[in-house]
Amino acid sequence: MKKLILIIVSFICFFKINAQSQQQIDNQKVFAKAYGYVKYFHPSDEAAHIDWNSFAIYGAEQIERCTSQEDLINTLNQLFLPIAPSVVFSNTKSEFDYKTITPSNLKKYKPIYWQHNGLGTDMNSSGETYTSVRVNSKDITIKSSGFGNIMSGLDADKYIGKEIKYTGFVKIKEGSTGTGHLWLRVDNKDKSMGFFDNMGNNPIKKNEWQQYEIIGNVDSIAKQIVFGCFLQGKGALYFDKAQFFYKENGEWIEVPLKNNDFENGEISEKWSNDSWVKRGAGYDIGLTSSVVYEGKKSSVIGYIQQKTTNTPNKKLFEHHPKSKELIEKEIGNGIFCQIPITLYTNDKNGTYPTANNKSLTNLEKSLSNIVTTDNNLYLRLGNIINIYNVFQHFYPYFDVVDVNWEKELETALKSAYNDNDPYDFLITLKKFTAKLKDGHIWVNKAPNKNSYLPPFSWEWIEGKLVITEIFGNELNLKVGDVITTIDGIAPNEYFNEINSQISAGTQGWLEYRASTESLYGEKDSEITFTTESNTFTIKRYLTRQEYFQKEILKESYKVIYDTIYYLNLDLIEMDAINLLLPKLEKSAAIICDLRGYPNGNDKLISYLLKNDDTSKAWMQIPQIIYPDQEKIIDYEKHGWEIKAKQPYLGNKKIVFIIDGSAISYAESYMSFIEHYKLATIIGQPTAGTNGNVNPFRLHGGYTVSWTGMKVLKHDGSQHHGIGILPNIYVNKTIEGVKQGRDEFLEKAIEIVIQ
Repeated sequence: MKKLILIIVSFICFFKINAQSQQQIDNQKVFAKAYGYVKYFHPSDEAAHIDWNSFAIYGAEQIERCTSQEDLINTLNQLFLPIAPSVVFSNTKSEFDYKTITPSNLKKYKPIYWQHNGLGTDMNSSGETYTSVRVNSKDITIKSSGFGNIMSGLDADKYIGKEIKYTGFVKIKEGSTGTGHLWLRVDNKDKSMGFFDNMGNNPIKKNEWQQYEIIGNVDSIAKQIVFGCFLQGKGALYFDKAQFFYKENGEWIEVPLKNNDFENGEISEKWSNDSWVKRGAGYDIGLTSSVVYEGKKSSVIGYIQQKTTNTPNKKLFEHHPKSKELIEKEIGNGIFCQIPITLYTNDKNGTYPTANNKSLTNLEKSLSNIVTTDNNLYLRLGNIINIYNVFQHFYPYFDVVDVNWEKELETALKSAYNDNDPYDFLITLKKFTAKLKDGHIWVNKAPNKNSYLPPFSWEWIEGKLVITEIFGNELNLKVGDVITTIDGIAPNEYFNEINSQISAGTQGWLEYRASTESLYGEKDSEITFTTESNTFTIKRYLTRQEYFQKEILKESYKVIYDTIYYLNLDLIEMDAINLLLPKLEKSAAIICDLRGYPNGNDKLISYLLKNDDTSKAWMQIPQIIYPDQEKIIDYEKHGWEIKAKQPYLGNKKIVFIIDGSAISYAESYMSFIEHYKLATIIGQPTAGTNGNVNPFRLHGGYTVSWTGMKVLKHDGSQHHGIGILPNIYVNKTIEGVKQGRDEFLEKAIEIVIQ
């Protein structure tokens, strides 16, 4: 009887907890919708200037406490009142009182509203490819990007495969609520991120000079090394004596950095590898002589209250919302919002109506006190709410991707309640965004503990998981061995979990990503698998650059049978192609290998074209003024408009080799080959993902990249999720792998010698 009572009590408790949790989830979904509508479409000064990443965390915590519909509505109104005093949340569909947003003398006012050319708000590269403005506002679009940054960089060529170290002396001003961070990042040629660390788990808070360091590694496919120091949040940071080193024969060798002590020259706004540059809306970044580590000057990053421009922001395009347009939505069961998307503004008072200064100050103080490095529930919920809204309002491929995004929001929120550490939550974010099928989506957490690989590679070939390469001689493993179990489970079951964390437009990109992602783990962790004849337990000890060292040994070009030129477009530079032009002109055939990412050599297309390119609208940036991607106004359209050049190489046999690893820039390249029929294309479909990436940062050291524009084929048909299709399909075989053959290249040679 006692056991039965315990079971009944346990069942009742379980039911109550789940019922309560579902209500919490529903409340967070309501807040998520309200958050996105106000952030991106309500044009008040207060909303434009708030720290939205922190507001998401703060709001999630306040909403968590709501126990009834009335409580939820009251909390929403209280939350948004300091930044959006004209917004109304209620349980009825009432008539909106337009008098509350209309000044008595309109002659002194101009309309103000949001226009988005893509998404610029809170994005890392705001104002470059993608821009968001509040038309007729005099302040910059975003008062504060959340951090101010001093940075520089080096070309990676001299440091491929080496260990590197970056150091600097940093001090935080007393009374600052923000944190300091040295950071070091290695950017790869395929636009993926190699090593990255920004001291996310151990930020700088001390009001005394101290030297900090970051040690990392440079991949074989690295393109650039960038580094710097940033202040996240409010206050001031001092930075001095930056140094960069690489390890050679066990010794650290210093690489001189120009103006590393900040004694000579200003900090520029224009990027250059030869000088320090500054980034960060809402931060005053420069030099000071009042606080120095050594010498006469140091650099300083200081949060500022407001930045203004001399003239109001101009329209990005002609279309705009009308004066009395509202977002009127049911954002929850019986919960309605009324959010004006046009207000009035003047130079003296700003937007009308103005918020209560005291309540706004109190809110800003609460936001500044939020600890943004902890792995707490509200940070997790806030980050999910941020991600949901970026894609809900601006992801350009919902028309071709089959996903119930609101359902995925609920799934991610539920998962966040159960995540125990930052890396559990990283998996939640990966699974959340994987459903969007965007090959440009990478979700990262700095530092990344799972960054080591075992000394072998594998791929799916002929429906089986096959060893394709072995590094070193210590393993009794053979190329071509078929894997039968991994850590005690079937390979397809093992990969199902890996695949669920990868966003991919095509099967080829999914398999390409998964072949490596499936191998990552912590340093010296073990992976156990069986083949048809043996069992292996192998440690993960290789860094990325050690693992990909094989790329360095590949040939950038070669001559086959004296008259056939093979160009590895993943490696060969355009300068080298230019030197080869006389020989290419005399060749019988050219084989171009684009299984990877072009090395800045797209000008080769000019020599394959007989006539100038006339395709001008295959890249399209959405112009948005309404939420939920309703009534998209138009697209800003772009093309490359390539000019044909001599010598003309298209009068000979041309073959391009592709596979699922070709993404983005590679697909832009191949789109000309496909559209103008410049070559025979062989291999496998490309990644089906193109367009400029639009990365953003979240609290806790998380970063997310994604595709911010719509890219079509040159004839206007769908590219996303399809990619460039070969004229002739080629498949790897297990027997070919065992024999060390490149069956794709063999097929290309067969075609050109026919």
